[in-house]
Amino acid sequence: MLFAVMGAEIAPVRAAEALALKTLGFSPDGRYFGFVQYGGQGDGSSYLAELSIIDANDDRLVKGTPVQVVAEMREASPNEEEEIAEVVAKAEQRAAALIKRLDLSKPGEVLDGVAEARVGETHSGSGGPSLGVDTVSVKHPSLGAFNLKLESKEIDWPKTSKHGRHKEAASCASEVDWQKGAGFRLTLTHKGREIVLNDDKTIPASRNCAMGYGISEVRAFARPDGRVTIAVILGMHVRGFEGEDRVFLAVTQIVGN
Repeated sequence: MLFAVMGAEIAPVRAAEALALKTLGFSPDGRYFGFVQYGGQGDGSSYLAELSIIDANDDRLVKGTPVQVVAEMREASPNEEEEIAEVVAKAEQRAAALIKRLDLSKPGEVLDGVAEARVGETHSGSGGPSLGVDTVSVKHPSLGAFNLKLESKEIDWPKTSKHGRHKEAASCASEVDWQKGAGFRLTLTHKGREIVLNDDKTIPASRNCAMGYGISEVRAFARPDGRVTIAVILGMHVRGFEGEDRVFLAVTQIVGN
């Protein structure tokens, strides 16, 4: 039912409503960053939690993640808040050994947070435009000022259905035939140098009919080696059960000498 494979080294889920975000933190050396996204999915009859850990050295998912948990809504005495908390706890329990080994204990600093994104809430928007240019200017104690620029761009849907573990999903080209899909280019500019964090040429199947993106939050962790690990959290709009849903992507980059 769920999937998350790397395309631009990010880990979205599919068939979700508007998910919320919980940050697990960075490892003490700044190499790893972990987060959980959670909430309702599909027609609202089930809940999900997906836990992802990214290796910032190459911006790839750590082996063994994402960890995904899905639970059907209880028929007797349903309680959304309680049931969502249960699936989040289950995902963290399944990944407990990995979280402990990597020591995801450092929260880092929130350099920018888009109020409209409401990353801690379900049933909320993504923050930023669905299509267009989204820019933020932030300042870090050791890095100083730097800019992030997110450019959403229209890309033709793949003509064939999704492959592998996505083979049950229909082609976005047939499901969303009234508009093109959305990819993105994300750049970081520091001391006059532009670093390309991601630049889509195609739309990965894992994104499940992506319609647009916005910057939701920027986190940073000062590493012992003097460099800084940046985690850019993007809200992504995808075709949902009714209208568009919101899920999260994380893109990481190590900046500094």
